[in-house]
Amino acid sequence: MPILFLLGAKTGLLVQWTGWSHEGYNILHRHVGRVVCTAAVLHVFFYSLACPIEVMVHVTTIFVALLAVIGFFLILISSIAPLRAKTYELFLLLHVYGVVAILPLLYFHFERVRPYVITSAVIFLWDRVNRFRNSQHVIAHTTILSGNTVKLSLNVNSTTREIHWKTGQYVYVSISSLAKQQAHPFTIASPPNPNSLDLIIRARKGFSKSLFLSETPEHKVTFHGPYGSPPTFEGCDRVILLAGGAGISYTYPEAIELSSSTGHYAAANPEVDFLWVVPSRDFSSWVDLKEDYNVDFKVWVTAEQGRPDIKKYVKDSIIAAGPGARVAVAVCGPAPLVRDSRNACSEMLWEGNNVVFYSENFGW
Repeated sequence: MPILFLLGAKTGLLVQWTGWSHEGYNILHRHVGRVVCTAAVLHVFFYSLACPIEVMVHVTTIFVALLAVIGFFLILISSIAPLRAKTYELFLLLHVYGVVAILPLLYFHFERVRPYVITSAVIFLWDRVNRFRNSQHVIAHTTILSGNTVKLSLNVNSTTREIHWKTGQYVYVSISSLAKQQAHPFTIASPPNPNSLDLIIRARKGFSKSLFLSETPEHKVTFHGPYGSPPTFEGCDRVILLAGGAGISYTYPEAIELSSSTGHYAAANPEVDFLWVVPSRDFSSWVDLKEDYNVDFKVWVTAEQGRPDIKKYVKDSIIAAGPGARVAVAVCGPAPLVRDSRNACSEMLWEGNNVVFYSENFGW
């Protein structure tokens, strides 16, 4: 249990000790969670072979454990990837409030587990306190975009401290007037600047749909972050940036940062190959694709050009970088786009090319 909570914390000791970001060890949190939940269910199953359920429910210390296992089971089921994707808000509620309910139930179940429960509770509370201390309250404005999408622009001039972020990082956003007690993660879609932190949000259901349909262009927003340890492309001769739809949230600010004459990569000055795949031409209005950024923003419109051959595009771009060139491929978008670009990199690595691959995923 303490390991599960330690791996699930977005702030706190593990982040400070290792320097890793939460999403870096989130996969370990999921595996440990499956072990804990499965072990709890099996514990009740085998115990019921010796002590019937009808007897268990009349013994207080066992009954509270049964309630805790029901909580574990619900969290386990809601964490299955397809269900989590379809009912993310339910998953979020079960994860937070289920844990709050489970810990005291386990505390009263068996005296020997109390040190582990207390340790888990301390880790959980410490993480929540850190998030609260890191939270900022700002006014944000919405801009309706094509494709059932909304841009949320946070005025970071009004924060109590300066907000600094790197391209590829993300924040958790909460708007209580639309969805109480919910914080949703979104990749920061604007390059680092002192004025506005922009988020591009596709309307699906729940919070994102409520934000898109809201008739109020101004909202009081609470956010905490930024989080994430995005890769650096130092030493790369060429960086290939691929995006599909809302994946532009990652690749657009990265392209500007890479090409900036005053930014982090000013001395290296890597060549940027940028491709954004969109269903229709009006999607290109989401971001400012002006020539001042010294980036050749290529927009592929599937309604006009059909689906691009991503594997061929990536391979051709790697070959064009020249023999011995170090090439980075960074992609953010639908699963087929990520899969094809990853396979292309794998094949080029097999042929002896110097290639690194990075994919930005929305998976929690």
